[in-house]
Amino acid sequence: EIPNKDSNYSLDTSSSYCKDVLNNTKISNVNWNEEKWGIELNNVSTTKTKCYLYFKQIYKEGILNGAIPDLGNGRLIPITISDNEKPSDVNYEGSTPGGKVTKADITTSWYSYEQKKWANAVILKDGERDHYKPGDEIQESVIESYFVWIPRYKYKLKESESTYNGYTTVEGTINVENVSKFYEKYPNQASSNAFEIIFETKDKGVQRGTSKGEYLTHPAFVAFDSDGMWVSKFETGYNQNSKNDDVTPDINTWNTTGAERNENNSAKVIIKPNVYSWRGIQVANAFYTSYNYQRELESHMMKNTEWGAVAYLTQSKYGLCDKDNKNCSEVRINNSESYITGMSATFDPSCGFTGTKESCNWYETTALNIDGDQIQSYYNKGSTVASTTENYYGVFDMVGGAWEYIMGVIQAADTNTSAPASGKSKINNSGFTGPYSCPTCDNQTDKENTTGEPWPSKKYYDLYDYRTTNVEYQRGILGDATKEIGPFYSVSYKKGETGTERYVSSYNVDLAAFVYSDYPWFGRGGSRHDGADVGVFAFNSLNGSATTDRSFRLVLMP
Repeated sequence: EIPNKDSNYSLDTSSSYCKDVLNNTKISNVNWNEEKWGIELNNVSTTKTKCYLYFKQIYKEGILNGAIPDLGNGRLIPITISDNEKPSDVNYEGSTPGGKVTKADITTSWYSYEQKKWANAVILKDGERDHYKPGDEIQESVIESYFVWIPRYKYKLKESESTYNGYTTVEGTINVENVSKFYEKYPNQASSNAFEIIFETKDKGVQRGTSKGEYLTHPAFVAFDSDGMWVSKFETGYNQNSKNDDVTPDINTWNTTGAERNENNSAKVIIKPNVYSWRGIQVANAFYTSYNYQRELESHMMKNTEWGAVAYLTQSKYGLCDKDNKNCSEVRINNSESYITGMSATFDPSCGFTGTKESCNWYETTALNIDGDQIQSYYNKGSTVASTTENYYGVFDMVGGAWEYIMGVIQAADTNTSAPASGKSKINNSGFTGPYSCPTCDNQTDKENTTGEPWPSKKYYDLYDYRTTNVEYQRGILGDATKEIGPFYSVSYKKGETGTERYVSSYNVDLAAFVYSDYPWFGRGGSRHDGADVGVFAFNSLNGSATTDRSFRLVLMP
């Protein structure tokens, strides 16, 4: 008998199949419909078909409505993470250690989105996958990468698309001393404005709401027709060991500058806590490094809409808002001046960007696995305030660390086609082929990059209209965490002086500078020294070039 849909059984797709009995051949066009809980055969011409269905016991949380973690035929190892034990092979002696990884038993509740415990999994170095049984510790020395499952969902629109199209201007510059003074005049929309989310599978179809109160299936999942995605738990790191299968950071030889590499090299990907973030890389190299990392799991560099999917889940009762979806907190900044992944500031910054290390905006240089005066290592349980769930099960480095290049770009200036811009100019571009958005900028004359890397399929990037200013927010895509977080303001935190003006949104006063001709590529999250301007809703306009304060993040779409 086929198990009941509501039971803890799932079809084992790797073992199940149908065959043409008369010709004794397997049939390839077989689909298991999760919604109808039955098998579907399309365009079968044989007169006799036999199907062999194998089911495996697996934990399925009810609120996910079937959008359960896909472990990619065993390539991803499900894990649980301790909040009171550190990994046995990591030298960290803090007062509140945590972060020990154990292989999960997938027949039990190894995750719970209702309790803000998002599903986590790891990719191990070659040859290690079959060495662990449920309950065994998986040491850091064999973990290559961490990932977090973002289930497919639809969300309720807060305003109509036509309303968002009106966000084209900002007010005159507001001069205030700090963020709290800004909030005295303008409300923080994020503190009590959660997203209403309903999880679903692709079998439910696509909800295409455009008006307030309607539901929209988040576009991040629609582009790949997926039931969810695995996102990098940390910013991508660079493996500085000479042997790529050695995934243990060497505290004596690894350093910040050693992770600044402008190269296409998926063998160097390492996504772990307490490693140096991979920076100094052009977008094209970051994309193809990500694309070639795990092809069988549809790996790629994170898109702007995919960042938005994580941000909206964070801004919900499954992330940093209470169970009534009202009071919401913020992800704390990673203020590591050394760009070490998974770290957290001891205190929230209280002023916006000042460019100065001061009491309202601390940032600090430390070494791997070491707490500082104003910063906590990932293995210090206190670091979880920098997680999207305020525990070890969320995504880290979404705030601070390095600016993260995202696959989101404007159309080029001098073309009537939908060609994306390679970058600003010949000396400031992504490394992709194509026209420049400001070819005469930087004292250049070349109009396009003719020797760069080819553009991937359109599903791998978000394309935005060309403009010459960075405040025309109506160009945003519903779901990408840009125009939906308005209204927007211009603010300076040097009252009475001519300070650095920054465009910010009403969601946590996060930086809000849209892509335009001079800076055609999106960056997300903020940098380690940008104070209260950074956040999961922060976005900036960048040129696509290799710069030492910009990193990237991977996504898997099995």
